[in-house]
Amino acid sequence: MEENKKQIKIKLTTVIILIAIVAIILGLVTIIILNNNTQNNSEVERNKIGQADIDFSLQFLKMENKKQNMIYSPLSIKYALKMLNEGASGTTKSQIEDVIKNLSLTKYNSIDKILSLANGVYIKDTYTNYVKKDYKKILNDEYNAEVNYDSFNNANNINKWIENKTLGIIKNMIEDKIVQDPNTEMLLINALAINMEWEDSFDASKTYGEKFNLEGGSNITATMMHKETTSDSVSYYEDNNVTALTMDLEKYDDMQLEFIAIMPESNLTNYIKEFTTEDFNEIINKSTLASKTEYGVDISIPKFSFDYDLNLKDDLMNLGITEAFSDISADFSNMSTEGLFVSDALHKANIDFTEKGIKAAAVTSFVMSDKSVIDDSIKPKEIKIDKPFLYIIRDKDTGELCFVGTVYEPNSWENDKADYHR
Repeated sequence: MEENKKQIKIKLTTVIILIAIVAIILGLVTIIILNNNTQNNSEVERNKIGQADIDFSLQFLKMENKKQNMIYSPLSIKYALKMLNEGASGTTKSQIEDVIKNLSLTKYNSIDKILSLANGVYIKDTYTNYVKKDYKKILNDEYNAEVNYDSFNNANNINKWIENKTLGIIKNMIEDKIVQDPNTEMLLINALAINMEWEDSFDASKTYGEKFNLEGGSNITATMMHKETTSDSVSYYEDNNVTALTMDLEKYDDMQLEFIAIMPESNLTNYIKEFTTEDFNEIINKSTLASKTEYGVDISIPKFSFDYDLNLKDDLMNLGITEAFSDISADFSNMSTEGLFVSDALHKANIDFTEKGIKAAAVTSFVMSDKSVIDDSIKPKEIKIDKPFLYIIRDKDTGELCFVGTVYEPNSWENDKADYHR
């Protein structure tokens, strides 16, 4: 009897141990699954940009395809449009939402001296009481926007804010005359900047002058960087129509950017006109890693540095956002108790592409003006001769034409101003 009790006790203990082991195994499996799901969810968060976002981003490239160096930030424009939309109502809001409704908005945390993304609103101090508290709260809660008040005597404080938020890259963007305009009441601003190094950098000792072919058929000697690599951070794509190169920048706080160069074999201007999201995706999906290439990849790519001012107001109007710019029909009643409209849309960007990495910045600003004080009836008619013109000198009484001519290039002020100073 005693023996049976011992056996039963042993069996119960064994069962309990087995149950505990199973529970531990199930717990571990659950943790692994949850971790995988978390990683997958993070991956979805990072890769949620869809076709609508790429289509939106490429539209400005197509609208300003002018055979000149260009840079702009679709992300900065999206942030500024989203903030503008929060204050819009009626048809004004529906027009903005027709453009942005399917767009996602990736949020980034700033990284000291590496990445800066900031939103802000500057309000004229005499206009403070007219801006709705709910609107300022949405900007602060949803966009982490800084709400600042300023006398608008000049643009110094705004430009210092922009310079600081773009890691010192963009300076003096806002002209004094913009804030000194008596109708200007607010500026909505997004600032974005990166200062990142290559994961696989270039050796400056291997940079030298080399021929670069221009679109018109001529060529120049460009500052060309060179690198041979078998790195996983480099990939490429080639077919009969295009050559593409992708290079990773360093990873910072689980965020990594990549640079993609796409060079068509034919005319770039015409290629941009036909370039689609599908073309872009095919290039990305079919690229080959340098590490998977038997002898690696020999890269040649020129250094470049420039800035660019996007003609954002016209571009947005071409996309269908028109009422926001109307001093008559704009409706920003969710923003202010007084009538406002967007008197200007500004976008400036800069890039410095070197052996070390990429420094780039962009700022988008909507200038909000008070339409209640605008009365076109008391404005003189503006006649501005600012393009080539022909001229006639004639006898007023007889109508005799004494002289006829054209002006394509008037005097340069640089050449003439010394006379006026004297």
